Amino acid sequence: MNRRAGFSLVEVLVASVILATGLLAILAAMTQSQRLMMASKRFEDAQYVFCLGEMVHPVPPSDKVTDDPLENDLLNVEETTAAELIQELESDGNQRLNLSREREQELETYTFTREVDEYEEDAKGRSSDEILEANGKLYTIRTTVRWGGKHYGAKQEEDVTVRLWRKE
Repeated sequence: MNRRAGFSLVEVLVASVILATGLLAILAAMTQSQRLMMASKRFEDAQYVFCLGEMVHPVPPSDKVTDDPLENDLLNVEETTAAELIQELESDGNQRLNLSREREQELETYTFTREVDEYEEDAKGRSSDEILEANGKLYTIRTTVRWGGKHYGAKQEEDVTVRLWRKE
């Protein structure tokens, strides 16, 4: 009998297919992990912009709001860029953030907005004032941080924080 030591061509091909499948699975997992890390970084930046917005435009106590909360400038904040928030915070004189140019560029697509939601007429036909009275003058304040556009593709993302606020 003439037997050679080693592997046959079929065994080598099967082993190569198994190895390639394993490597592709690892590559796919690494790609997904990188996407998850990038999304986590964007949400971390959104939380940072949210904190900047809350420092520059804190939600006032109810006794400071004498007019209609839906129209109040302290509760409703127009869309403000992260750069504008940083500039406002630093212009107070007592805060210096010392952000690098790179960090400022990372935040340039982020915006901060806050608005008081108006109640719509409900299924029972109650007006927004009746609903507000039934809820104990409890308003919903929606704070939104948006980002996206040129840095993260055409898709714009947002993080919304909702809190309840009572008018005394």
